[in-house]
Amino acid sequence: MAFRSGMLLARSLNIPVSPSCGGVVMSRHHSALVTAALAMIVVVAMTAHVVWRDRQTTIAQMEALAVDMAKVVESHVLHTTKGADIALHQAAAVVDAAGSLEAVRSHPYWYRLRDALANVDGGETLWLFDVKGDAVVGAGRQQDRPINIADRPYFQAVMAGADLVISPALRSRLDNRIIFIIARPIRDWTGEIIGVASTGMRTEWLVNFYALMSFGLETTVTVFRTDGEIVARNPDLASQIGKNNRNGPLFQEQLPRSPTGVYWARSMLDGKERLAAYRLIPDLNLVVYTGIDSGSVFAAWQSRSLWFVAEVALTTILVLFLLLWGAGMIRREHLVQKRALEAEGAARQLDADLHQARRDTLTGLPARGLFLEIAEGLRRSAKKKGAILAFLYIDLDGFKGVNDRHGHEQGDKVLRTVAEIMRRTTRDGDLLGRLGGDEFVICLSGHAPDVRAVATGVAARIIKEVRDLDLGVGCSIGIGLTAEDCDDLACALHLADAAMYRAKKAGKGAWSIHEPAQEPCLSCNSEMVA
Repeated sequence: MAFRSGMLLARSLNIPVSPSCGGVVMSRHHSALVTAALAMIVVVAMTAHVVWRDRQTTIAQMEALAVDMAKVVESHVLHTTKGADIALHQAAAVVDAAGSLEAVRSHPYWYRLRDALANVDGGETLWLFDVKGDAVVGAGRQQDRPINIADRPYFQAVMAGADLVISPALRSRLDNRIIFIIARPIRDWTGEIIGVASTGMRTEWLVNFYALMSFGLETTVTVFRTDGEIVARNPDLASQIGKNNRNGPLFQEQLPRSPTGVYWARSMLDGKERLAAYRLIPDLNLVVYTGIDSGSVFAAWQSRSLWFVAEVALTTILVLFLLLWGAGMIRREHLVQKRALEAEGAARQLDADLHQARRDTLTGLPARGLFLEIAEGLRRSAKKKGAILAFLYIDLDGFKGVNDRHGHEQGDKVLRTVAEIMRRTTRDGDLLGRLGGDEFVICLSGHAPDVRAVATGVAARIIKEVRDLDLGVGCSIGIGLTAEDCDDLACALHLADAAMYRAKKAGKGAWSIHEPAQEPCLSCNSEMVA
């Protein structure tokens, strides 16, 4: 039976066979088929192992990214709520000094209330309400008509004795904007509650900046209360107001097991499956959640795997062809090994090429991921020399109008021109990058007095050259300096970002500097709060 099978196989391949040599031909082809089958098994096993190992590495990297994002957002939430709570205590002190809620309306006390609000990062309003929920006096956005919040759950919670209450996201009764409230009671000298102090906070202040850390992935950043209500979310907060996640896997399965963690689950809010990290903030009854869409998690891995499998499959077909039609077993075996090694090398090269493709194609500048890696190396080098880094956070003013009026082609030309201005106005060793959209960043290194002067000089020249070119845009620049005792680049970037927003508020087309002494850095502040 085996002999007949071998003969039939030989005839199907158009190989002449005589009765006397049929057994030899069959034996040779049988050996070739066995060798080919074994080679296929080996190649498939190797391919599966490489693809699986790459998948595990990808998951580990994405988990680390989600955890890091959650830690940064947690630190920011702690910093923001602490600043708001300090302002609420100051408001209570103003009431105590004035003698009554109504007396705060007089200018000396109202100015103190306004100053307290000015120190709240992300704060929109600071209001004082009496025990009936009627607004008595406020700073920030004003409203002519009477305001009453007696029906608001956060007001009721404070009146019931809660010391500090953070509300879910809600629509403001001043202008219908989406905000969340931080409130605490105002007590007289006997301890009796005589009113409520509350500050309206911008929800985007908590989460929007940290969505930029997603490195091109589809991410979600959400701050929940421990009862499942949403305080802030990016993206798509407006459609989620009023929804509750208490019955979702985060609250039903994960938090009961551990205050921090990483898990896979499908969101009950939007139905998307995500790799998520979370951190409980028990002192505030808040939970920070950062999620990466499952499609984003595996997109790069799937692309690498498809290319790798395609190359291995092609190589395998060629090897099989050579095994069946080659001149001899030794030559065919060598070709299999050669092709397998070439495929493995090509796959590694492809993997390396995919990881290296991280420059902005429009301007040629490093994109966010590559910029941060190089900046980290500059930070370590500067620390050894006793130097510091300065980050210039550059945002174009009026860029959207250029796109709207003249089209994206003109907008791209503006971005390339601004990138060239940055190259002309910086030193050879300085690092430039494009964060995305119309946002750029520059990293300068030097000793404290010198680098500050260089940074402000570079900022002034860039602003002037962009304005003088009459491109239809201007730029606002924020400068942040690294602290000598802090190793976290995010701190200086945060200071630069905050300084840039101050420059915009001051009228745009200007620069502003924010040094570590003006505000504790994120890492240090996190340790202070803890």
